[in-house]
Amino acid sequence: MSGNASPSTLSRLIPGDLFVIERRGVEPVAAADRHGRAGSLFTMWFSSNVQFATLTSGILGTAGFGLGFAQATLAVGLGSAIGSLAIGLLSRYGPRFGVAQLVQSRGPFGYYGNVVVALLVFCKAAAWFAVESVLGAFTIQTLTGLGFAPSFVVTVVAQILLAVAGYRLIHRVQRILAVVLTVVFLAVSWYALSDGNLGAGFDSERAGALGLSGAFIATVAVQAARAMSFSSYASDYSRYLPVAVPGRLIGVAAGGGAFLASWWIGTLGAAIGTQTMVGTPADLVDKVLPGVLGVVVLVALWLSNTVTACIDCYSGSMAALLLDIPLRRWQSVVLVGAIGTVGGWIAGQGDYYDSFQSYLFLLGYWVGPWLGVMIVYLGVVARGRTAPDPFYDKGRRVRAGLAAWVFGLVVSVPFMNQSLFTGPLANAVPGLGDIAAAVGFAGGAAVTWLLFAIRPESVVTQGVPVRPVAPAEPAVDTTRPTVAGAEG
Repeated sequence: MSGNASPSTLSRLIPGDLFVIERRGVEPVAAADRHGRAGSLFTMWFSSNVQFATLTSGILGTAGFGLGFAQATLAVGLGSAIGSLAIGLLSRYGPRFGVAQLVQSRGPFGYYGNVVVALLVFCKAAAWFAVESVLGAFTIQTLTGLGFAPSFVVTVVAQILLAVAGYRLIHRVQRILAVVLTVVFLAVSWYALSDGNLGAGFDSERAGALGLSGAFIATVAVQAARAMSFSSYASDYSRYLPVAVPGRLIGVAAGGGAFLASWWIGTLGAAIGTQTMVGTPADLVDKVLPGVLGVVVLVALWLSNTVTACIDCYSGSMAALLLDIPLRRWQSVVLVGAIGTVGGWIAGQGDYYDSFQSYLFLLGYWVGPWLGVMIVYLGVVARGRTAPDPFYDKGRRVRAGLAAWVFGLVVSVPFMNQSLFTGPLANAVPGLGDIAAAVGFAGGAAVTWLLFAIRPESVVTQGVPVRPVAPAEPAVDTTRPTVAGAEG
């Protein structure tokens, strides 16, 4: 019997269409092209949250804000739960409508009103790409001794190429990484928890004016904003699933994977922060982990970092398409990567922790109100609908969701509290920490419910309002070629 794998075995291990470039952009996924299982979302969001950025958000809780280990663990868990819940809730609507998350955002915001959100997501994706590129470059520097420039180039090229390939390859790589990262970080957990000062209490000097309550809330806010920032991508990675897959199963798989990884790695960061500040991946080897394990961890982190950055690049390309930039999907991926590369090169020369902390707070400020609008709209206003046709109707120019989002953003300003700006209420009561994202979420959600309750929505077909109709089969844009079944 030959030792070579049979063609059928090879096709299962390495499908022939795995490296085919995904051609579908922001048009709906037809029922015939639906495939996959909810379990792929668990590994997808688990692997995406096992990254150095998650570790550093946990380190900020103890080494930055002065919380004790037990306090930081609770704060990291609460923040992880908030962000992961957002991912899980919005992932449920991918199979229902068969379109990307930002296409659904046209529902409450309108075809042209949604351009504001698309532009913000595009900038956010490029910024996250920059953050991940810098961390990846630091990791290669530590592993190889190369300078920042060549390390940065290697990281950026790998991230862009994976994002160009698209949906199917991203899911497959994340599935493999979920196993690898679990094994590696079980070993890291042993060292981090053994050497950390798990009995450490609150450090009032580090917390400063924030005090215990402010430090706790700030840690929750940072961790929630980091995980919550993925929510604007959620349906991008579930839209190929069959409609028959239960929404509850999708939510548990996506949110559960994100929560497990986020809390686990954030808690390890909190433990490490009780003994030292880890500013770059190199510090893991120099200050925390023994040589061989440190090298293995850095390789695993670089792989996870690369795949996570490609998620930002991939979903950022969707935002670019919704800005009506005349590009194909792979070209818009390159555009996001190019902008992120410039930003990463600049950021790589500065203070990573200060920039990272401010960036996460800024993310929460606008994502919070947007999330409030989307959850109320999809869960209440458009409940039970499956037809994506209204999302492509240019007659729905600007809708009430935009006003609700602006309201949520405005009412949150007094509660903002970070190095770039401190609102009057946050300044007067430092113990509030930074609750701007929570206030914005509540404001956006409440006004969305109010405005759509005052003027109930009608289903719109070709710009003409009609009474609600039975769900229709999603239409596919036949002007763009697709690779049937090759994207999942």
